Amino acid sequence: MRRLCKILLSALLLACTSVSTSRAQTDTVKVMLQWLPQCQFAGMIMAYNNGFYSDAGLEVILGYGYESYPSTRALHDGVADIITSMLVDALIARDLGTPLVNILQTSETSSTMIISNRPLKGLKDLNGKRIGRWTNGFFEAAICFTTYNSLDVEWVPILSNIYPFSAGAVDAMVATEYNEYFQIRMAGIEVGRDNIVYLRDEGYDIPEDGVYTTEEYYNTHRDVIERFTEATRRGWEWVRRPENFDTTVDTIVSTMRELRISSSRANQEHMLRTVLKLQEDSTGAVPFHLDRSRFDFTVRMLQDNNLILSPVEYSDFVKP
Repeated sequence: MRRLCKILLSALLLACTSVSTSRAQTDTVKVMLQWLPQCQFAGMIMAYNNGFYSDAGLEVILGYGYESYPSTRALHDGVADIITSMLVDALIARDLGTPLVNILQTSETSSTMIISNRPLKGLKDLNGKRIGRWTNGFFEAAICFTTYNSLDVEWVPILSNIYPFSAGAVDAMVATEYNEYFQIRMAGIEVGRDNIVYLRDEGYDIPEDGVYTTEEYYNTHRDVIERFTEATRRGWEWVRRPENFDTTVDTIVSTMRELRISSSRANQEHMLRTVLKLQEDSTGAVPFHLDRSRFDFTVRMLQDNNLILSPVEYSDFVKP
C-alpha cells in the first residue's frame, strides 16, 4: 500500500512538471487528498471525473496522501497547492509553521468514536485500557477527551486498519463512524451501543474534513481559489442528489480497484451515506463553512492540552 501511495505521489510530481502547452489557457492546480480515493472525498473525486474543474478553467492534478507523508506536509513542501485535512491536524500544522487557511468545510459534525472490545458501563471502564490510535494525526480530540475526564489509558500507535483491534492486541481503538466502525462490524465483531463512546455526545463535536491552502497561495491566486471551491461545492451538490448515489459509488469503487486498493461496495455505500449526513448542520442544511463557535472550541481544546501553543483567530484562519 505504501508503495502504491509513493507511486501516486511520484505521478503527481511528474504531472506538475509536464503540463502541455495546449492547456496554457487553463490554471493548473496541484491538489492532495489526505488519504486514498474513497467516498470520504466523493465530491472532489466526482467534480474531477465529471469535468467540473475543467468547466471552471482549472487543470486539477489529483494526488493522495499516506501515513508517512500527510497532506499538510505536502502543502508545506509546495508539492500541493490545495489539500484536504482534518481541522485539528490543520490547526496543529499551522502552529508548527505552515500558514494554512480554510477555504471550504465539508464536515460539520464529528464522526470520531472510541470502540471498546467489551461493553462499557461508564467512561471509567476505559481506565487501564490499551487504545489504538493512528500513527499520523486524527486522534488528538480523543486524547483531549480522555485527559479532560482523567482517564488513565495507554495509547498504542497503529496503522490504518482494524487488525490490532480484531486480533485483541488493543482493548479499544479510535475509529470513524464512516469507515473503521463499518469494517469492525463486517469482520463479525459484535459491537453494540455500550461498546462505543461517540466524542460528539461527550462535548467534543469537532468538525473534521475541510479544504485548505496557504495564506500566500490564497492571496496570490484568489480567482483560482474561488473557481476551485465553487467547482468542489458543485461536485458535492451533484453527489448529494439521490439519483447520483449509485454512479458515485460505482465510480469510486472502480477507481479503487484500478489502483488495487482493497474495499467493498458495501463499505463505500456506508461511507458515502455517513459522510453526507456529517455535512449537515443542526437544521439539516449544508453550509460548506466552518462554524465559528466550534472552531473557537477546537482552538481552546488544543491550547488547553498544549497541542498548539499560539491562539488562532477565526478571521485569520477561515477565508470566504
